[in-house]
Amino acid sequence: MSQYAFPGTSPSHRPHPTGFAGYNYYMDAKARHATAMIEEEKRMARNQQLMDAYGSKESLSDMQQALDAYHAR
Repeated sequence: MSQYAFPGTSPSHRPHPTGFAGYNYYMDAKARHATAMIEEEKRMARNQQLMDAYGSKESLSDMQQALDAYHAR
């Protein structure tokens, strides 16, 4: 960057090009993290639904409920 681009400012007060790239990377990473967290919550909710539908399978009635839920899908 030319010393004349920002006359009257010291080098420490000039905008640095890597600052913009770093900020953009940070914002993109933040958005990706938020999206990943939403997807993870959906996945966990779906897994819980499946666990609730299929039960513990410790008895014959649990197995019958699991088969009924499977066939209903």
